[in-house]
Amino acid sequence: MTETDETTAGAAPGRPRPWWHWGQLMRGRLRPALAAAVAGALLGGTGIAWQAQAGPFEQESACWGSLSGDDVADLFEGEDDIETSAMPTRDRYLAERAGVCRLQTEGGPEITARVHKLSGRFGGDRDAWADEYLSARMTPLGGGLLGMASDSRAWLAIPESCVGRRTDSFTPTVIDMETGWTDYASRVDTGDRARLTSALVTLVNSFLTQQECDGQVKDPADRLPAPARATSEKPDAICGIEGLHLDGMRPVDELHQPLVTAGGGPVRTCDRDAVFEHPSLRLMTVEDPRLAALYTRLKSEGGPKVKVLDGGRGAGFLRDDFGFFQAECQTGEVTFLIRADGRDHAADIRMLLPRYVAAEADRVGCGPLRIKMPA
Repeated sequence: MTETDETTAGAAPGRPRPWWHWGQLMRGRLRPALAAAVAGALLGGTGIAWQAQAGPFEQESACWGSLSGDDVADLFEGEDDIETSAMPTRDRYLAERAGVCRLQTEGGPEITARVHKLSGRFGGDRDAWADEYLSARMTPLGGGLLGMASDSRAWLAIPESCVGRRTDSFTPTVIDMETGWTDYASRVDTGDRARLTSALVTLVNSFLTQQECDGQVKDPADRLPAPARATSEKPDAICGIEGLHLDGMRPVDELHQPLVTAGGGPVRTCDRDAVFEHPSLRLMTVEDPRLAALYTRLKSEGGPKVKVLDGGRGAGFLRDDFGFFQAECQTGEVTFLIRADGRDHAADIRMLLPRYVAAEADRVGCGPLRIKMPA
């Protein structure tokens, strides 16, 4: 099933204007002085972030004219004293389709939405963003959609039929939403997850409309699978992968068993020993080539190189805190990685990576795949 099973979005003739175009940001009631400042910043071409809406939420729509008062109230469980701000942003790697919208109560919760093209550069989205938005707590949206959701994070890629795809290593443009602190616990509030997912789909559909693309995404909030649940790990099935074992590997804390992504989707993540901060060890397979493109640059940026055996195709490397291999499969690139929070897992990563790659490659239909670690 492809992404177009859920939406038939396609670019309409003519060049669409950026969705943070001042004509879009001016929708709703803005104070005259603020409106003039926004127009001045845009016309001046400074590229500096600016506030598009401010004060208590009174206008008909927020976040680039996408969320109604009812949408916002639903996100904040009936709270109606909401402040909203929306701003375009630019960073040194991205010059198009970047924006941030914040919604918050006075002294209370804050929800941030962003539209941005995922960056595979050093220090980009393959690090901090992936750590949070590809965690095992995230549930795939399903239905051919490239996206995931939990009760504190949600993201969805804009269909390529709308934004285009120039090369095989072209990373997707996504809209994501977050509610603050990153939680790695296995407990997920499905009600909060549904509300966040519905709001995200509303933003994406507004993007499609404003970019003059055909089609709309169907809201999957009421049919998401159950969240991942921590289960006891067997010695010969690390992260639930039959046959994946490591003699002498330190067992996980009984109170913090591994969490593995539930349901089929673009990524399968196993987070081990996750207590508030980063998991001590993460094993992740990025199956969707569009998302795997986040890691393409790593093939030339890593440490000592991994050798591919028996005619397999791909490249990877090994470090004390990171093991990586990106395979060239029939369906496109697939990324396998093991990341540690610190260097005390160096021996574990060295032993696990070839076994993990072999087992997961067989699972996703990319095997047989055998690799050898550098000396």
